Amino acid sequence: MLREISSSTTVYSSEGAGIYKSKLENYGRGLRIKYHRIEQGLSLKELAAGNLSQENLRLAEMEQFPVEDKVYKKLCLRLGIPLDPFVLPLMENGILELKSLLTHIKSRSKMIEAFDYVQNQNKEHLKEIYRVELLVHTIRYYIVTGDVNAALETYEQACKFKDLMNSHQLFFLNKYRGNIYYSEGDYQEAMNIYQGCLTSAPLDLPSPEMADLYYTLGITSGQLVKPRDAVYFAEKALELYHSMFYPKRIAECHVCISLAEHRTRNIKNGLNHLQMAAKVIEEVNLPELEFIVEYNFGYLYFLSQDFEATIRHTEKCLRIIESGSIIEELRCYTTLIKANWELGRKDKALKWCERGTQTTYEMEDSILSNQFVAEVFNQFHLMKALLYENHERFEYLAEMEVLPHIFAKGYDMDQAYYCTLVADHYRSVDQKEKAMELYRKAGAIYRKAISID
Repeated sequence: MLREISSSTTVYSSEGAGIYKSKLENYGRGLRIKYHRIEQGLSLKELAAGNLSQENLRLAEMEQFPVEDKVYKKLCLRLGIPLDPFVLPLMENGILELKSLLTHIKSRSKMIEAFDYVQNQNKEHLKEIYRVELLVHTIRYYIVTGDVNAALETYEQACKFKDLMNSHQLFFLNKYRGNIYYSEGDYQEAMNIYQGCLTSAPLDLPSPEMADLYYTLGITSGQLVKPRDAVYFAEKALELYHSMFYPKRIAECHVCISLAEHRTRNIKNGLNHLQMAAKVIEEVNLPELEFIVEYNFGYLYFLSQDFEATIRHTEKCLRIIESGSIIEELRCYTTLIKANWELGRKDKALKWCERGTQTTYEMEDSILSNQFVAEVFNQFHLMKALLYENHERFEYLAEMEVLPHIFAKGYDMDQAYYCTLVADHYRSVDQKEKAMELYRKAGAIYRKAISID
């Protein structure tokens, strides 16, 4: 439960984890009828016909009108359901275990195994509230596994049962809608939903869930280039994760704070947090996060213009990257091209460009519809056009793809870099007016970064 320990600090206890299952008591007769009517696509008029008045059925579904045994039996027969749902403890516990595994994914294989187990069971006689519970958390499963379309379809299906959901289920339904927006790159809409979740969070929400919400607010603030907010929320999450000892999320919070601190030009503090993340990863052996930390080391050093350190960390990324991570590979190749270009090593940049080109051949056209993937793809081809002096393609990608997408994110050091890069190109081809315009934009961004909130 929620308890105040000072005038400014609210701590969410993990007591909620122990009482959550008790909240999944099954529906009364009216709610059971409503669930199956909605599931079968029947209107009130269709189900009420020959059984009771449409108005009485409406009230019964709100648990405001008693359903007599005789009428209840007729309604159950019409819906093809038993008078009472079966008690299926293995199935019920399996759903709750899946929910737990989806909150903080320690083992992807266990999560998939738990999902497959639940999906392969006969749910015909499962309590209706557990069916709703499974439907809600299936949204999260599809988000985690990268099937955003399936997540959205499941969300729309779950929304049909909103009137039947308890406060926890409504919280997760809304939060997962925010996750879908985040996956689609609509960070502002995601933030709006997450802030609503923070305001309406159940008081007995378990600490792991509250910590996850704070962390989600932190990384979304980072995407919206609101570094002060990112640090605030990530530190709130970090405090909770330390008390529960969740090493993976502790490391991820440090990464979030590191990037935010760097955007406020607090470079030293940014690197310190990244080093703390690296220490956690090494001490508890979290290889799945090693790539993220090394890549961000390279990114921060690049923004600090330490290009040798950028190359060192990014080359390490390519040695530890998981097989099949095409987008991450392409990000690394683009970074290595940029770092070598800045150091005047065009020959090495060309070698990395050749490897990146081979990687793009493995990309399916369908994944380019994802905004993030398209940005990575276009940034690589921008650098490729620069290396091969394909001026027309370079200018097209710069003006129509890369710069518009980067500027759509808000003020960021990436914008200043690409403005300067493109300005240098225009100056080299004697287009001085375009060059000066971009130099002015870069200067404004650097000034904004120094004073950013």
